[in-house]
Amino acid sequence: MGIKKIVGGTAVFLLLFLVLVGCAAPEAEESDSGGVQIIASGTIEPPTRGAIVVDLPDMGEAPEWRNDVWINSDGPITLASQRGKVVLLEFWTFG
Repeated sequence: MGIKKIVGGTAVFLLLFLVLVGCAAPEAEESDSGGVQIIASGTIEPPTRGAIVVDLPDMGEAPEWRNDVWINSDGPITLASQRGKVVLLEFWTFG
């Protein structure tokens, strides 16, 4: 078998596979149900745009934590100094 036959056969197989996958994907239907999409398989897709309001109980202020070792900072950090800022907390254990 020549290399051209192998490459050609692989290309035909790949094209056939892509056509079958494209035909098997469910289609979304437009509806007047407040943005809810109903997929052809019958499952309901809730809308993902807009804010989600959740009624959470007030648990009070977060407690301060104390630590002697701070990595990647010039000094100790408090929760009060981070008020109003977007903060990413990454917890690691070193031991």
